[in-house]
Amino acid sequence: MRGLKVPKREGEKVRQTLIQQELLLSRYKIKKDEFFIYFPVKEGIPGYDVVECSFEEKVQPPESLKKFGISSFDIIGDIAIVDIPEDVQDQKNEIAQALLTRKPIRTVVQKRSKVQGEYRTRTFEYLAGEQKSETIHTEYGLKFKVDINTVYFNPRLATERLRIAQKVEAHEIVTDMFCGVGPFSLMIAKYSEAEKIYSIDINPEAIQLLKENIKLNKITNVHPILGDSKKEIAKIGSSDRIIMNLPQKAFEFLPEALQYGRIIHYYRITSDLQGEVERIKALATKIKPIEILQYCTVKSYAPDMELYRIDIFSG
Repeated sequence: MRGLKVPKREGEKVRQTLIQQELLLSRYKIKKDEFFIYFPVKEGIPGYDVVECSFEEKVQPPESLKKFGISSFDIIGDIAIVDIPEDVQDQKNEIAQALLTRKPIRTVVQKRSKVQGEYRTRTFEYLAGEQKSETIHTEYGLKFKVDINTVYFNPRLATERLRIAQKVEAHEIVTDMFCGVGPFSLMIAKYSEAEKIYSIDINPEAIQLLKENIKLNKITNVHPILGDSKKEIAKIGSSDRIIMNLPQKAFEFLPEALQYGRIIHYYRITSDLQGEVERIKALATKIKPIEILQYCTVKSYAPDMELYRIDIFSG
């Protein structure tokens, strides 16, 4: 879809202009990188380039939730995951009942911890609806069996997963170093002509669900591997493309990825993109020559933090 490319320093002025002219598509989230802001628009305005972009659609809460300060929530399958401010915890049941009025929600839970531990899981508190943690999540024609208590899954990366799948060329060997239940792996299998996809995770629950998801989607070229990516990637050998979606710790695994990968999609949460790029370059001087192909913002993470993807050529 259309994105209006605007220098950051002009962002607010242009945003107001787009609103006044009713050109801003407010149902989609604005994107940004180090230098530019990209507005989802119906059409452009003079003086700025219109580029092709993928924008994440906002999940709008029911109007009744806005009075509680809740502006968004996640839906995995038919489970709603909400972050309720401490000052309205005494009204959490009313909030949960309001969420249950929205389709396809049948279960409501709230976050009770950050992503933590080796398996990247959260603690949740059940609030309303069916008391369960397992669901089937649908994304671009794929079905994913997910247990929110035992595995990590981010529904907000659907567009990013499709974008990566569309970059994969025929006959490529792909390694997904931190595959979870397989959202990147299965998306690549469905929307590319990859020859093989090796999907590694250290969480046995994630690998078991991945195996079920392979059958559920009738995929034949995804190969699940339970183990430590640092060790397993050496057994696989060279890959044409490596996915490194472990934003908090990916750098720890980068030496192995540089050694065995040709193109690496490296994800990182940081407030200093250029500093991260320089850190990657410094590491690479000890291993092999590389080229930074591009970097982009995937989504906002916190007021001063972004999730970035850095594409590295290590051929």
